[in-house]
Amino acid sequence: MVERLSSFPWVIVRVDCPLCPQRKGQYRLARLAAEYGADIQLCDLLDRIALDCPRRPLPWERLPNGFDSGSKARFTDLEGTYSPPPDLPPMMRKLTVIQGGKT
Repeated sequence: MVERLSSFPWVIVRVDCPLCPQRKGQYRLARLAAEYGADIQLCDLLDRIALDCPRRPLPWERLPNGFDSGSKARFTDLEGTYSPPPDLPPMMRKLTVIQGGKT
């Protein structure tokens, strides 16, 4: 399980909320690391990104697992609903690796 920004698997970090369809966005991993630090925990980063969400509880009211039940803000690609990484170009999604190659 990914817990810190430094171990996020993709270059694009996408955030959305299934309860609020208009609340979605994407950020460059390098930009988030420069602004908040690479060692920030993802639950803390989500708190900062969705700071203005009316359903979001205060940080000390959060459940022990880091994500609360009031707000459904989440890292879209960590939910496992999307098979290819979001930053993989569309034409590369259909490529396969061939073992061997030139000698």
